[in-house]
Amino acid sequence: MPENDSRTGDYFWSDHEAGAELTRLRLIEHFNDPSTFRQLDAIGVEDGWRCLEVGAGAGSVVRWLSRRVGPSGHVVAADLDVRFLGDISAANVQIRQCDITKDPIEPSSYDLVHARSVLAHLPDPLAVLQRLKTALRPGGWLMVEDVDNGTVEATDPTHPCAAGFDLCAQARIKFLLAGGVMDLRYGRTLPSHLEMLQLTDVGNEGVAIVGRGDSPMSQLMSQSFGPMDEAMVANGVVGQPDVSDAQSALQDPSFLYRGGLIVAVWGRKPLE
Repeated sequence: MPENDSRTGDYFWSDHEAGAELTRLRLIEHFNDPSTFRQLDAIGVEDGWRCLEVGAGAGSVVRWLSRRVGPSGHVVAADLDVRFLGDISAANVQIRQCDITKDPIEPSSYDLVHARSVLAHLPDPLAVLQRLKTALRPGGWLMVEDVDNGTVEATDPTHPCAAGFDLCAQARIKFLLAGGVMDLRYGRTLPSHLEMLQLTDVGNEGVAIVGRGDSPMSQLMSQSFGPMDEAMVANGVVGQPDVSDAQSALQDPSFLYRGGLIVAVWGRKPLE
């Protein structure tokens, strides 16, 4: 099984070489930012808002929020790994190294709390959601996004690489979950967890696209899952031929596949 670090705030890709990890984070931004910004726009982020961005990554959402809330607003960019946020110089942004599972968060202080691709890495995501709700002022918005990789599948099962690709996609989910590393299907649980917070104006949306081998989406898949595929082979979970087929699929322009479902949920803290 994969090595399971007991530190509650651990992040699976935290030991990636900086250049490779920055590339991976920017690819995530490329695919996820359009739907994220559309939902934040619908929520109505405006001048003067105080916002908390949890898991700020390479900073694209922080920069968007900084522009939207203006000089009278404030954005806290919180992450375990803040090495890619150093070029943000906006006066209304504070960079904060933070473990969201245990470090203090100002109660009843934020008009918006947003987290993307964070909770799937945590052993008790519901507890963290409850902490994020506590940080909201009455009437403030919580918006959280995470992935359900249970949707990843070849669109043509007769493609020579399809069987290996599909096998590895499902094996990753079980392998990482059994090792306590992360839940690659957490997105499907997220709407149920949001309901438990008893927010108002609750909504959700799922977005998935069909990707092609030898594309930016496939580059993201390769960078994200290459190390765990090697670990699965080493632990006898899958064979090297299946991993080779999965890797070949992501380099083959003739190969089409459905990507992970990105689930977004949102709701407002009731007025007191």
